[in-house]
Amino acid sequence: MDDMRLSNGLIFVLLIMLLCVMACSPVNAVKIIEHEIVVAEFTADVSQSTATVEGRAQNTLLWPLDNCKICVTFYDYAGNSLGLLSDSIERLEPRQVWSFSVVLRGGDVWHVARYDISVCD
Repeated sequence: MDDMRLSNGLIFVLLIMLLCVMACSPVNAVKIIEHEIVVAEFTADVSQSTATVEGRAQNTLLWPLDNCKICVTFYDYAGNSLGLLSDSIERLEPRQVWSFSVVLRGGDVWHVARYDISVCD
C-alpha cells in the first residue's frame, strides 16, 4: 500500500513538473500583441530591398523568461519561402512588452507578398 502511495505521489509530482515546464516555455508564455510589414526597394550600384516585420510581444507570466525569440518566414507571390529570420531577447521580465524587428535583405526581397510569424524555440 505504501509503495502505491509513493508511486502515485511521484506521478503527481512529475505531472506538475511537466505542466510547469510547458507553461514556462516562451512559446506558451509570450504573446505577440501586434505586427506589421514594410517592404522597401533601394537602388544604388546593386539593387537591394528590405522587408521588415516590426511588432510588440509581451511576457504573460508573473516571472521572467530567458531567451525569447520571434520567428518570421517570408513568402513571395507564388508561396515560395524567401527566408526564415528571427529576433530575440535574452530576458523578458514579467508583463514586459518587447519591441521586436525582423529584417530580410536582398535583391528579390521586394517580391515579399506575405509572412508567417510565431514565437519559437
